[in-house]
Formats: sequence, C-alpha cells, structure tokens
Amino acid sequence: MKKIKILTLIAIASIAISASVTSDLQIKSVDPDRLKFFPVPEDNKNYFFLQSIDNVTKIIIGDFTEPEKRIILITLANDYKTIQSVIEYNPVTEELRSIKSSPSKFFTTDTEGLKRAIIEGTIFKNNYTDPMRSLDVLKAVLNRKDKYSIIADTYGYNVKFADIDDRRKHSAIFSYGKTEKGYYLLFKTEFYREGFASLRQPILPYSVYCKNTNDPIIKEIVEDLFKIKAPVSVKVDK
Repeated sequence: MKKIKILTLIAIASIAISASVTSDLQIKSVDPDRLKFFPVPEDNKNYFFLQSIDNVTKIIIGDFTEPEKRIILITLANDYKTIQSVIEYNPVTEELRSIKSSPSKFFTTDTEGLKRAIIEGTIFKNNYTDPMRSLDVLKAVLNRKDKYSIIADTYGYNVKFADIDDRRKHSAIFSYGKTEKGYYLLFKTEFYREGFASLRQPILPYSVYCKNTNDPIIKEIVEDLFKIKAPVSVKVDK
C-alpha cells in the first residue's frame, strides 16, 4: 500500500511538472529538457518558432512530414548567426542527441535567412504548417491606424488583428518595442479559419517570441516598425 502511495505521488508530481512546463513552453528559454515537451501534431503539421531572450537566440523546427519525426533546437552564438549547437529530439523513440547538423530538409546554416522567413511568414507557406499571422499582417494593421487595434505602452505597441468574419474576436496579437534591456517582438496567432464556421488553434501559438534582445535581425525589424509607428520614448528619423 505504501509503495502504491509513493508511485501515485510521483505520478501526480510528474503531471504537475509537465503542466507547468507546457503552460510557459514558448515564453521561457528553451533548453534540451524543455524541448521534450514540444507537441507532436496529430495531423503531422510542421512548425517553426523563433525565440530570443536575454540576447540568446534560438530556433525550433518541428519536422513531422518525414517518416522520422524530429524536433530541432538550434542555438546561436553571440554573433546571433553562427550555430553554436544543434539538439535533435525524436518524439517516437524519446531520444535526445547533440548533432552538428540535421538531415531535416528545413535545416540550414543560413540562420539569418531562416529568422527572416519566420518573422516575415514566408516559411509558413507551402511547408504544411498552420497559417501563422506574421509581419505583413502587423504592418497592415499599423498602416490602417485603427486606434481600437493599436494600444500604446511606454516602450512600444500591442497590436490586435481582428477576425475578418467577426471583428469582436482577435485572431492574432502582436507586440513590439524597445526597453533599456533591448528590443522585443512577439507574434501570437490565436486562431485561424478553415472555411467560414471552422476555427482552429495553431499547434504553437507563438511564431516569434523575443524580448530583451539585441539580435540584429530583431533590431532591424523593430526599427523598421518604428518608422510606421513609434512610441513617445523613441525618436525615429524617417
């Protein structure tokens, strides 16, 4: 009986840890242990995620269309473009390994190009992924100057993208700006439509989660957004 109680407590603790990790999966720095908690879509859709927190930039690739499924964690060096490490997790065998490069067709040493593709959204086209809201949508909302969709804070803006069929709902939320600790840029897709009545949530809500970073690509994108709309704390030469 005592052994059963101990096993039950261990199981409960494991579930609690798993729930805690998955709830903040994308907003805390991803390491090999957290990589194991990244989801495997039932429909085998791929995903891509750019994270840069406290000047450490990482790219996560979920490649599920091949027979061997892979979740890949690419960590960049201090220059924000050289690959420092590649960790690959096989969710079927639960094998975690450190490798020099991945055989995934999505893996590339052109990390700057990969970062841009995630931010601009081009990688979410024709690669069997959820249709994530990206930079083009953010710029479109900013250029419309819709005061109900653009909310200023001290260092930047929070921007909401209304659903085309029901403007009371926001299908995406963006945030960008600059603090004394660095730049921030967040792209979150809440849902998308498949047909008129069918709403789907992406397997990973964030395609971009960057804060307190001086990654040159993030800096360039945010400074470009400031040329469209800048907070009072930032003076921009247009």
